[in-house]
Amino acid sequence: MSIGKSSIARAASNANTQSHNTSEKSNSFTVAKFNIDKIGVLSIAETPSDNDCLKLKESIKKRGIIYPVLVAITPKEDVWLIDGYRRFYTAKELGITDIDAVVITVKSKTEANSLYKEMCLSTSHKNGDSIHQEKFNVLAVKDHDLPAYLL
Repeated sequence: MSIGKSSIARAASNANTQSHNTSEKSNSFTVAKFNIDKIGVLSIAETPSDNDCLKLKESIKKRGIIYPVLVAITPKEDVWLIDGYRRFYTAKELGITDIDAVVITVKSKTEANSLYKEMCLSTSHKNGDSIHQEKFNVLAVKDHDLPAYLL
């Protein structure tokens, strides 16, 4: 997988879908601002409980969303949420309409599901900083444009 520079640029300029409002290149990976209603959730993903999001809700109210979510974009420009479900649902609940996301390209929704499963398996028995390390390790085995210092 590589970050879809042309896919993001094409989607960002597509005024009809308005799923991307801005796109910027930063440190060899793409971060784009997405309309939250244009991001699809994978049916295999668990919906976080309200109790699971209480502290996060207060943090977002105070500081905003600090870390972008991770989305996958297909050649048809469908956007699927891979990581950041708590942030995503909490942002929706708070009425936030746009969210920053790190973007990777995938060939299909099936590949997005596989990536989601790999990330879940890598974090299922971990906590704290080790979760973030494992997520980066999953991305490291994919064809990517992430700089080495992030891996």
